Amino acid sequence: MASANTTQDEKNEAMEEIAILSKDKRNARFLLDEGILDSLLYVLMWYWAQRGDASPSNHDHAKRAAACCITLGKAHCAAVHTDGDLMLMSLYERGTVPEERQLAQMLYEIPYHVCSNLNKDSNPQQDSFVLQQQSMPHAEELANAIKDLVDNK
Repeated sequence: MASANTTQDEKNEAMEEIAILSKDKRNARFLLDEGILDSLLYVLMWYWAQRGDASPSNHDHAKRAAACCITLGKAHCAAVHTDGDLMLMSLYERGTVPEERQLAQMLYEIPYHVCSNLNKDSNPQQDSFVLQQQSMPHAEELANAIKDLVDNK
């Protein structure tokens, strides 16, 4: 996933495996600790930078990355937050936390790297990355955009 030389088909296959593996909270934790969020968010940020020129295959690629982020967010909340976690659970009836809220919580709690010079003409082999620590409002905004992509909004 992290190599600039990996083809889109290889990354799609890797994301299918990530989606399957991250349904288990231990595997998801391992993937997050190893920095998989960096690669997934790079795919999404690149897609949003290409927005006007995105082909259907690029849209499917980004949608797959967004779905992986949602699955990782759910697993992260299952692993880290319990039913007794009043901060996360208190705002929701019947203890059901929306997917975008779970994703926002993960984006807020897990640091990741983002491309500092990503644009339409960006070269993946020359991109530089910086550590990103999100505020909760920014994490919620990003989570909503990711959820909208999954839901085709």
